[in-house]
Amino acid sequence: MELYLGIDSSNYTSSAAVLSSGGEILKDLRIMLSVEEGKRGLRQSDALFQHWKNLPGMLEELLKDYRRDIAGVCVSVKPRPADGSYMPVFTAGESLGRTIAASLDVPLYCYSHQEGHIAAASIGNDLDFGMPMVCAHLSGGTLELVRVENGRIELLGGTRDISYGQLLDRTGVALGFPFPAGKYIDEMALKAADRLLIADEELSDASRRLRNPFSRVFVQDMDTNLSGPETQLRRAITGLTEEMGDETQDLCFYLMARISESFVTIMETAKAEAECSQVLVSGGVASSSFLRAWCLKYGYSFGQPRLCSDNAVGLAYMKDRGLCL
Repeated sequence: MELYLGIDSSNYTSSAAVLSSGGEILKDLRIMLSVEEGKRGLRQSDALFQHWKNLPGMLEELLKDYRRDIAGVCVSVKPRPADGSYMPVFTAGESLGRTIAASLDVPLYCYSHQEGHIAAASIGNDLDFGMPMVCAHLSGGTLELVRVENGRIELLGGTRDISYGQLLDRTGVALGFPFPAGKYIDEMALKAADRLLIADEELSDASRRLRNPFSRVFVQDMDTNLSGPETQLRRAITGLTEEMGDETQDLCFYLMARISESFVTIMETAKAEAECSQVLVSGGVASSSFLRAWCLKYGYSFGQPRLCSDNAVGLAYMKDRGLCL
């Protein structure tokens, strides 16, 4: 049985995985990078150092069990498939991948981190990569909508300042949550939804009867500006009590509502402009249960929650899967 080794060294997670040529996930290892309490991320040099500590042990474990059957090594070498796209953190995974491929005398396949996210999100979804689709990449530092067709990825829109992930992390850290903070805001928002909404109402419809204290996200065509809501949120947080009570839950709910409604707006515009009916949502923010519930009636395909966060599974999955990426 031919196996493929995937390696990803993002700004959040050290990842390595082994998949069969049939797409079976045999091993999926991840170590989240350590961020000092109260901080909102890592410098590239600090993240790179942690990858050099994490990846050798992870790869040693995988090679011990699977090295004889590895037919190729798949690595992420840059953030997105575009000229000039570069981040130092990806040099760790690329260097180790090249070394392993050379030592095993197998091919090295170089992809982008974004392609890995899209491929991972496609697992378990009934999608036709022979037809065009709009893919959203929503992760810690990225908010992009792209059109995927015939092996080409065309940027359609996204953000003009910060991403959804950055807004969630900055808000969450200000509220006292650990970094990355998205899952904690998601949990708080869902608790507020249970308390504020009628059980049988759809989330996006029911929220319209509630007065959201935060301004709508500014949207122009397929682009967003999130600096306005960030300023409002900072002011609101200074007035909260220290206890994580109803006020904090409500703030998280209204933040997620603004994010979700703006996402649907730009996504529906992208579908129309790109003339695509297929939609795939990937990246760590796509694991949000709140966002998924909001988008339910629009028929978007989301990646499995575990395969939305940074991982090496998608990189190994692309090989011989006919994804045309």
